[in-house]
Amino acid sequence: MWGRLKQFLGVIPDFPDFDEVIRALHGDVVKRNFLFHILIIMFECVMVISISMRPGGPFAKPRRVTYFVLYLVLILAAAGVTWLETWIDRKKQADYRLYFRAEAVFLGFFSLWGVAVTLNDQLGGNGLTVYNYVVLILAIMSMMKPWQAALLFLADFILLNGLLPCFPDPAGLDNSFNNLMNSLFSTLAAAAIAASLYNSKLQAKRNEIIIRRQYRQIEAANQMLSQEALSDALTNLGNRNRFKKTIQAFEFDKQGCGTLGCIYIDVNGLHEINNHLGHQAGDQMLKTISDIFQEYFDSQDIFRIGGDEFVILCKNVGRGDLEHRTEQVRRRTEEAGFFLSTGLEWRESALDIEDVIQKAERAMQENKRGFYSSKGGERQKRELNQYMERLISEKKDADRFLSILAPVFEGVFFVNLETDTVRQIFIPSYFQEMLKECGDKYSKALLLYADRMVEPQYASLFELCCDYSRLEAMLEGEEIPDFTYRKKDGRQLRLRILKFYHYDSAGKETLWIFSDIEINYIEL
Repeated sequence: MWGRLKQFLGVIPDFPDFDEVIRALHGDVVKRNFLFHILIIMFECVMVISISMRPGGPFAKPRRVTYFVLYLVLILAAAGVTWLETWIDRKKQADYRLYFRAEAVFLGFFSLWGVAVTLNDQLGGNGLTVYNYVVLILAIMSMMKPWQAALLFLADFILLNGLLPCFPDPAGLDNSFNNLMNSLFSTLAAAAIAASLYNSKLQAKRNEIIIRRQYRQIEAANQMLSQEALSDALTNLGNRNRFKKTIQAFEFDKQGCGTLGCIYIDVNGLHEINNHLGHQAGDQMLKTISDIFQEYFDSQDIFRIGGDEFVILCKNVGRGDLEHRTEQVRRRTEEAGFFLSTGLEWRESALDIEDVIQKAERAMQENKRGFYSSKGGERQKRELNQYMERLISEKKDADRFLSILAPVFEGVFFVNLETDTVRQIFIPSYFQEMLKECGDKYSKALLLYADRMVEPQYASLFELCCDYSRLEAMLEGEEIPDFTYRKKDGRQLRLRILKFYHYDSAGKETLWIFSDIEINYIEL
């Protein structure tokens, strides 16, 4: 019960995102408060002019002078707070709390002004009209917390009724009881209205924020689903659906397209790799090839339309440029150990895109038949088979390390000196974390290992190991880098770096073996 009352009075926020709601409300009330201040200034200007036009002018009677001064003071106060709040919004946009403090000070002054005018009214036998409409305006306009507004209204009530006996009715009537009850009713009603409006405004704005947030989440989810529906999950290239939409866009904008080139690509040997090495090896092959495509073509122009089929559509590209890039892709792919069958079709006009694609596909099929039937194709086929055999052998070696050798070693790594990457054989969990921390760069992870886990005097040995040019020269000279070091836990370890049989111009791979010094190496 007490907790609900504190929430109603604004002592504690009713929801966790209170600051966000108040910040959003600030944007809503700025314009409203500006108009409110302008209306006050205009109304009080009318009252100043009215009182100045009375016989004798504004200074004819003390009571009239008081009215005149009070009107002018309210005009100046309203103009001052309008300027201040405008400056806050322009210079301190993020400080919405300062804005509300400035408005609260003005409303507090306005409440005191209402009490002063009401007291001056008593000298003419008037009632509590000004006090009543002032507290009503405060209840509607206030963005103070309910307990703050209640304290303000209570202070006005006490001040008014405490000073009313000093301003007796000119006719000698005793209106003290009526004034007390009327002012009490107005004060309680204003406090209730202020609390209800404040909480309802907060709840409405919070609901608005929640709805907007949910709408953004739905939009993001829809966008993600739409992207997934148009993207290949493996390569992140456009899929067949995006390919069809692109063709439709081409058909719609035939006149706006100049030249059109189409490269139809089939990856040779994917089926064999999937059968011998598993689909993970096939997926890695497709990722590697797609990365090569993106080195020479915009990713938006590349589509994976089938398991091993890709299409590249290029607008406004010269035939010579297209042929040159296609040849570069073919060369880079063969260097990586894979082979493509390609078909290229180029037109000066894109008026018949379907025909362009069909002819490129037929050219690819002719190239594929030549790949497997010609003498050169047979050579490439043998190279492909040799490549797969080598991968299978390496996989078997990895299995052998895991099942036999790894338990006696601290760590076993295949490290590529060209890419600074590691092929996992046996890697301790702590080094796995270091690799992640270093973006899978082996040299950085090795130096991090030396810094965290190796005694400082051995750090230079690891720095020499990260000098891959020097390491290459040692391995080419048939020298085997080999040294011992001590970890911070007191253990002595030995590191040996071997030239792996995969070590050639295409992939400079090395074998790094970490072992306890007490354990004899098993020679490979």
